[in-house]
Amino acid sequence: TGAIPTELVENELFGHDAGAYTSARGPRRGLIAEAEGGTLFLDEIDTLPLAAQVKLLRFLQEKEYRPLGARRSVSANVRVIAASNVNLAGAVADGRFRQDLFYRVNVLPLTLPALRAHKEDIPMLAHHFLAKYGHEYGFAGTEISVGAMGRLSEYDWPGNVREFQAVGMRA
Repeated sequence: TGAIPTELVENELFGHDAGAYTSARGPRRGLIAEAEGGTLFLDEIDTLPLAAQVKLLRFLQEKEYRPLGARRSVSANVRVIAASNVNLAGAVADGRFRQDLFYRVNVLPLTLPALRAHKEDIPMLAHHFLAKYGHEYGFAGTEISVGAMGRLSEYDWPGNVREFQAVGMRA
């Protein structure tokens, strides 16, 4: 959700009917409809604007939503997983995240440790990204030297796996 411009969040989540706004020539399914019967992953949920948080909360409570411009609500059967890079309880205290939404999405909290806390995964990740980008960029079969693996393992990776992936892509 963090990559979606504020004015488009509701349209992305709930979709719209034809005529909902000037350029809405036809209906469009939102992410909730696309996830029907499955899982909707909301990354960086802390970046949702407060108005969208209200509508998301209503959807999570009622299992219904109304696409923009629609006359009727639509039921949905979706499991929602939300992620954040910030402490949501702190965002609630700061007034940046709704407390009622926090309680709704914090049913089964999982805290993933930073990459620096499980460096034993670095060789597996390094080989994964080497195979992925080696194939993509025409360097299949390339190996990682023992020295390079040692340097990868010594670094603390403040950007976690995303930083590690970027280094793998750059290499």
